[in-house]
Amino acid sequence: MRSSKNHGNHPNPNDSDMQPHQVYEHLEILAGQLEITVRYENLRDSDAPARSGLCKVKGRHLYIMDTSTSLCERIRLLSQCLGEMDLDGVFVLPAIRKVLEGAQGGCGESMEQKFT
Repeated sequence: MRSSKNHGNHPNPNDSDMQPHQVYEHLEILAGQLEITVRYENLRDSDAPARSGLCKVKGRHLYIMDTSTSLCERIRLLSQCLGEMDLDGVFVLPAIRKVLEGAQGGCGESMEQKFT
């Protein structure tokens, strides 16, 4: 039986029915645990062609996320990045681990249906 107790906006750690904003929040937390700062920039107005991605600035990892991307796309992009990191020794919620594993296929039909 599933507990209906919800602690604020945080889902039960074993609940795979997280809302998209909750999934993204947990991805941001995981990025922080991996010492990756997520920064939001409007890349559409950039003079040079640019897109969301991971870079290293002064020895620190920085993920620049385009503010014009949809939530589904943000989940896909950050999941792809985090899925390539060494997660040994880092606790990852089971539902988030599934998202990381599924992100390798991109923001296809299943992810689009789940997060729209």
